[in-house]
Amino acid sequence: MPAMHHDKDAIGPFLPAGTKVRYDGLVESGPEFGIVVHCWMSEDIGGYDCYVAFFGSELPNGLPKTKPYVLRYAASSLSVVEE
Repeated sequence: MPAMHHDKDAIGPFLPAGTKVRYDGLVESGPEFGIVVHCWMSEDIGGYDCYVAFFGSELPNGLPKTKPYVLRYAASSLSVVEE
C-alpha cells in the first residue's frame, strides 16, 4: 500500500495515487469505493484535495466492467481501504 504523508498543519493526510478509498458521505445509497488519481495541498481548504476514480458500491477485481467517474473530495472525507 502506498505510504501516507502527514503535514502537521494540514487537515487530513496526503493520499498517494493508487490508494484505495471509501467515501461514507452518501446516506441513502451506502458507501462508494474508489482509487485516488491525484492528491495535492489546497490552500483553499487548508488540507489535501484529491481526484478519485469511483467505481460505485465496490472496487472491481481486475479490470472494471464500467468506466469509473472522477470526483473531487478532501482527503479528510475519505477512508483508506485496507486489503
